[in-house]
Amino acid sequence: MIVVAVINEKFLRDMMKVALSWPLAALLVTGAAHSATPDNATLFFCARAALFAESFTEGTDANKSRQESVTAAVALLNSTFKDKVDEATLKLLFPWAVVADKLPGYKPYTKGSYVAVSCIGALSEAVYVPFQKPEVPPQVRSFLDTCEAKGSREAVGQCIKSGFTSLPLEKLDK
Repeated sequence: MIVVAVINEKFLRDMMKVALSWPLAALLVTGAAHSATPDNATLFFCARAALFAESFTEGTDANKSRQESVTAAVALLNSTFKDKVDEATLKLLFPWAVVADKLPGYKPYTKGSYVAVSCIGALSEAVYVPFQKPEVPPQVRSFLDTCEAKGSREAVGQCIKSGFTSLPLEKLDK
């Protein structure tokens, strides 16, 4: 049984700091050690985080409980990727679902695209979007509204990727 905890912004930043402080250890936990390069390991981790967030969002959007949504997301990852999700991996993936959960009203794949881009940005450049500041969520919503108007999943993803750096980003303390 997977226990879901309420995760606040400080926990999210702390988890990202852990992942950035020990990138190799964090990525080894996800099974990315089998990848050829650190860039591949980052892509692997962020692909899993995006799919996890997307599935979690689909569950919560369908009025399933957080526990049911997490269980379904883990099952999807386990059927999609060779490496299975264990408790340590879930601790690294769950904050990305929390990020997506902060943006209600958007299509699951919009959140998945956002998670993928922000995850790669966080792991490679040690930056994050400071959701704890009250003026930031409206800016992110406006940004996602613009991207969601593009229509297709691919167009939304490209819009988010090209415009992510226009968001108010903060550097993580290593």
